[in-house]
Amino acid sequence: MLSRNQIASILRKVRTAIFSKANTTPISIRQKTSLKDETPDAASWVSHVQLPAPPSEQGDVQQLLLRAIEVLGRGDEHYAAPSVESIQAQWTSAPPTLAQGCNPVEMADEIKYKSMMGYVNPAVTVFYVHGGAFVLNTPARFRKTIAGLATLTGGRCFSINYRLAPQNPFPAALLDVLVAYLSLLCPPPGCYHSPIPASSIVLAGDSSGACLVLALVQVILSARKAQATNDPVVRFHGRDVAFQMPSGLALQSPLADQTNSLPSWKDNGAFDLVQELSPVMLPDYPPDSIWPSSPPRGDIYCESSMICHPLVSPAAALSWAGAPPMWCALGEERMADAAKVIMQRAAAQGVNVHLEMYEAMPHNWPMLFPTWRQSDLCMEKWARACKDYVQGKATSSRAEYVGVDTNITKQDVGALTKFTPEETLTKMRKKQATLKPWCPMRATEKL
Repeated sequence: MLSRNQIASILRKVRTAIFSKANTTPISIRQKTSLKDETPDAASWVSHVQLPAPPSEQGDVQQLLLRAIEVLGRGDEHYAAPSVESIQAQWTSAPPTLAQGCNPVEMADEIKYKSMMGYVNPAVTVFYVHGGAFVLNTPARFRKTIAGLATLTGGRCFSINYRLAPQNPFPAALLDVLVAYLSLLCPPPGCYHSPIPASSIVLAGDSSGACLVLALVQVILSARKAQATNDPVVRFHGRDVAFQMPSGLALQSPLADQTNSLPSWKDNGAFDLVQELSPVMLPDYPPDSIWPSSPPRGDIYCESSMICHPLVSPAAALSWAGAPPMWCALGEERMADAAKVIMQRAAAQGVNVHLEMYEAMPHNWPMLFPTWRQSDLCMEKWARACKDYVQGKATSSRAEYVGVDTNITKQDVGALTKFTPEETLTKMRKKQATLKPWCPMRATEKL
């Protein structure tokens, strides 16, 4: 068992190695490296599928998202509306027992999916949205985590290659997640799966992926309010689809405040691998063909005017009433306060929440340090939450503190933070007012 001091020492060494490379490598190179696919190993079974975009004359899905942006905003935000595009997706499960001589690499994806469905529990579908600061990665980079959830739940996991910033700023990634969720509920032509009831789906994700999951719930809540029903309808590929809530959310280290303005962002730096100032915002960060954007922005994911919008920073959301049960795991990380704000507010508004806070753990520790005891424990509880939610077993709201010895202490879910929702938004707005379009130092010096 590692002590608190030993963990801090390990993290210091890892930080030094990460920062030296991240601070000097152009974002296009980092992004390209993160997009490399990886051949599934023996611990996972992967079937690829292309999700077609709805016909261009059917703008219902896009309009659904744009209305949510308008309703949840203040009216002074600016963004470019993205088009609806086809999406690369994949199904993942634990590997089956294959006949001798059968090579899964040579199997067609549809056959592979049908083989998968012969042994998974179809009542458990985990829609996993990967992290990467909205800029990096594909599901392949999280294959061990996704396969682990599939194995531990006995179900199937679904994930997508959503569009990445800075080339595709908000709300492109969220629109992709929305289309993918509707595709689970009502499969468009070319998909392998049958319609999946929302009650069998758990939305899961880490970091920026968890942020997109939270934003999708806000879109559903907005549609409910607009249509004055808990079962709003959206036209999708020529069919009316009930846009229902999933059975629950299962989140790891959500990136829920893009302003990075809450106290934990500075207070928890000793136990995190995230820099206080993003490398891409450093004055001497090397520019390239995709960053700075044209015209320059004050944030790599969105326009500065959007950064406090609830679909960009869910910690700014005023209401979670009507949301499904939420499970969330946090380390002693910079992003902790934003997630605590959401969980505390949601619990006060009648949402069932289960928050687990792990002492001395960094952002996304189960992926980064999979051999640690805390990682095994977190993965087990993550999968258990997914199974419980589809089985309707959510219990009363609670919060727990997991020490470095993995002993668990109960916490007051109503007292996770010392600041009110109004104070949270004030801190965020104050930081927003300081944002300036990023330009490289050389360009700035020429002015």
